Amino acid sequence: MTEIRLEKSLPSEQERVGQPSVPAEGLERYFAREGVDPLPYAFEGKIAVHPGLGGSGVEKQDFEATLEPLLAEPRTGKTVAYIHVPFCETHCLYCGFYNKAYREDESRIYADALIQELRLWRGRPGQDAGPVHAVYMGGGTPTALQADDLRRILKEVRAVLPLANDCEITVEGRLSNFGPDKMEACFEGGANRFSLGVQSFDTEIRQTMGRVSDRDTLIRQLQLLQSYDQAAVIVDLIYGFPMQTMERWLADIATAQSLKLDGADCYQLNVYRNTPLAKAIESGRLPAGADVPMQSAMFAAGVKAMQKGFYRRLSISHWARTSRERNLYNLYVKGRAHCLAFGPGAGGNLDGFFYLNQSDYRAWQEEVRAGRKPIAMLFRPFPQGKLFKAIAEGMEQGWLDMPGLEAAYGIPLGEVWKPVLEQWERAGLVERDGAFIVLTLAGQFWQVNLSQLLLDYLKRALEA
Repeated sequence: MTEIRLEKSLPSEQERVGQPSVPAEGLERYFAREGVDPLPYAFEGKIAVHPGLGGSGVEKQDFEATLEPLLAEPRTGKTVAYIHVPFCETHCLYCGFYNKAYREDESRIYADALIQELRLWRGRPGQDAGPVHAVYMGGGTPTALQADDLRRILKEVRAVLPLANDCEITVEGRLSNFGPDKMEACFEGGANRFSLGVQSFDTEIRQTMGRVSDRDTLIRQLQLLQSYDQAAVIVDLIYGFPMQTMERWLADIATAQSLKLDGADCYQLNVYRNTPLAKAIESGRLPAGADVPMQSAMFAAGVKAMQKGFYRRLSISHWARTSRERNLYNLYVKGRAHCLAFGPGAGGNLDGFFYLNQSDYRAWQEEVRAGRKPIAMLFRPFPQGKLFKAIAEGMEQGWLDMPGLEAAYGIPLGEVWKPVLEQWERAGLVERDGAFIVLTLAGQFWQVNLSQLLLDYLKRALEA
């Protein structure tokens, strides 16, 4: 789940935040190493989590009073919706996301409560006014739900939310236990995109990581889903697993390309503390995954392979082969879009006010059944959040429109960032294309680091 913290919308596109002062001391903390190959060695280590902006918390007794004016006003600008399904049939070793063991009898109970939550803000302009451009049903494992419940949820989404005519409706999941009945239920509900967590086609790696299906089963299931020819079919691939050599990684990409899928996402493995994988590595039961130099080599090889296969790049990690794949939710949610959130642990925002639903499954149910939106936390927007999200949005796509940002927000970013950007250019992380700042291949690999450093530096300049 992406952390969404935006600035409250303003009457115009411009956001005048005052003239910053260029920090005079401590610049070294923002600099990359020079005189080394920047792809593996630009920084000591990678930042795993995308940058958050913070914001001041709202007291629980003030939730309703804070949300009321937001719900009373029609949304403007791009909007997405996120639906969180908390269940997983198995716990993959590397997963650090919130999950709950799936039981078949919970499917209908969850669907009933979710449908009730979808209706809670019905009739309020903050939900009803303005099109929703993308819906993402994620988790957890949405495809673990029963076919009828998948159908019911998706049909309710279409009935309740004001979906754009070309709305992207994504169902995330696994291919195990995702048979024709569930596939057809999703189509009947209006799903037009599937994002499937393959991670690797290598049977040994998959089973070691706690995945169920073997390579041949995965391929058959993907071909079955494609045979309906009714939706974009996307797979996630991960590089950096224990036991995963460069050859195995390139074999995964080659397999995905051979299937003529609509797109693929290529992610780096992050070993989060306290996950089963971290514990297995610490105990010596599994070897460590790829180190940073190996990760960088895998990243570069993946980019080359996708380009050679004539895939079109949508962001740093997302690739499209056909026009069906648009990746709208991921592109919008990491930028300045509003997000309507439903389900336990789901996070969203209204006009920059970030909210998080109750993550405890039973507590979430109780709140919904009592007719209350199950919000556990609410944050006021960071003062320059809209600007900061615009920066993060551009970096996610590998470039910054400096003239556009400066015109929209009234800040001479080129001057503020000049010492940092010049140093990164010397280090081989960025290059200039006219007035645009473009990430090099090395810069793309270190994009999260660069984004966090730019935002930290700008925040410091604005506060000086």
